[in-house]
Amino acid sequence: MTNAYTLRNHFTLGNYNTTITRAEFESHFTKTRETVTFTFGGWDGKSYDGESRRAKVLRTDIPGYESIRFIKVGKHLHYIMDDEMRIEKATGEAHPEASWLVDVERP
Repeated sequence: MTNAYTLRNHFTLGNYNTTITRAEFESHFTKTRETVTFTFGGWDGKSYDGESRRAKVLRTDIPGYESIRFIKVGKHLHYIMDDEMRIEKATGEAHPEASWLVDVERP
């Protein structure tokens, strides 16, 4: 599996290497009809017991990263780690974990 975090090397990063411009985001990512149920695994300060969320999947046109699923929550762009499954205690269902990639600058 491709390491999605290395995708950061394809962008012009700003603000202490944590952000990309809105134009760069819009030129490389497109929203799909696919949805994914995922968890942050506690990194959001809420999902310590695997509480899940749903989001529309984004795809990129950057070669080598087309198969990776991305989501955007607020200004934060995350990638889905399909090999990192977390069990939601309330339902017993397993969901993939999302990991932060970059923030998208607001206009």
